[in-house]
Amino acid sequence: MSFYKLFKKHNVKRKKTFFIALCLFLSIMVSGQFSKALICQVIYLRTDKDFYYADEVIEIEASWDFDYVEDDDPYFQIRIYDELDSLLWNSSEFDGKGVFEENWTIIIRNLNLNFNYYSNIISIKAVYFNEFNGGDMELIILEALYLTIFKRNLACELFNFTEKVILGKNLSFNAHFYSDNTNSNLSGHDINFYILSNNSMIYQKTYTSNDYGIISLYLSSINDMRLGINKLIFNVSNGIIYNRTVFYYEIVVEKTPIYIDILKYNNKFRGSEQIELELFFYYFNESIVPLRNEPIRVMIYDNLGIKYQKIFNIDTFGFLKINISSPIYEINQEDYRFYLQLVYNGSKLLNYKILVLNFEMLTVSLPNYNSLISLLVILMGSVFIIIVIANYIYHYKKKKPRFKKVNEIFFKF
Repeated sequence: MSFYKLFKKHNVKRKKTFFIALCLFLSIMVSGQFSKALICQVIYLRTDKDFYYADEVIEIEASWDFDYVEDDDPYFQIRIYDELDSLLWNSSEFDGKGVFEENWTIIIRNLNLNFNYYSNIISIKAVYFNEFNGGDMELIILEALYLTIFKRNLACELFNFTEKVILGKNLSFNAHFYSDNTNSNLSGHDINFYILSNNSMIYQKTYTSNDYGIISLYLSSINDMRLGINKLIFNVSNGIIYNRTVFYYEIVVEKTPIYIDILKYNNKFRGSEQIELELFFYYFNESIVPLRNEPIRVMIYDNLGIKYQKIFNIDTFGFLKINISSPIYEINQEDYRFYLQLVYNGSKLLNYKILVLNFEMLTVSLPNYNSLISLLVILMGSVFIIIVIANYIYHYKKKKPRFKKVNEIFFKF
């Protein structure tokens, strides 16, 4: 390669290097001029807490230093964004020069947050706007804080509530709803109430809580509930402040129970004796009420099956007297154990009742055919032996030689 070409190539490289250095110098100069032209820095940006509930307010404090040349038109601002970076709130535009301090009180429920969820995250940003080189207004973020907004949890407390109710009775109770964080009452809020029985909705009504967060309920065990387990559900509708909450309770509806007092009962007797029982049937309705003129099924059974059954009737005073003789129920063993069962089938409002009593029959004297045959054999053998002995004695005496007296002997010559 010639010297001229080498010199030309080297000269081109020097021009490129000089051009790059010139561009770098100019950019530094422009940056320096801009720094001299605009000064905006945050001294502090803070809130009173890191997390809040939806019914609270956010206290924001900020301080900043702002300076710029007269030809610019920038301004400082505080802005609040949601999780999707959508603008929820912004302060006034501050374009004054110098050091400033400001504070704001933000009502959270006015931020138009999406309260379909239990919590929301918001960001508080200190920003400034300015036009660069005559272009569009550009936003510069100086500092940001991130806060969590929660809905409050609710609590429910029942008063005069019982988990069991007798069929035919009415139930009156109160439900109190309040925030478990502050104990403040849930006032003026709609509460949906349901009753489910066997997975079927049998009652539905919407109540509105009063100033004390209370709703009053009056339920009929016949019209509003069903016999057995009833599930009570309080559903607090979703709102801005409170989280969607469902409260579950259960009520068991039962028929009126029947009671039996045993007045006379002897569980041990002999076979010639009778089963004698005397009982008193009753139930409670604020006082003792006798069970009147109701049928009672009586059954006697052992491990082999039913021996006896019959329907008896309670008298008008609630008493039942039973007398059963032993031959009726076919007892055929000694020291025999058996059972007597009394059954009341109940009614629309009265529950069924079963009472089982055990009995023991002692030393039952009943014929035993094997022993009788043995006795007859022994008797016949004894008679036969006596006859044989008597016959032997008789013949022995008959064959024995007879001796005469001396005076009866004479000789013949």
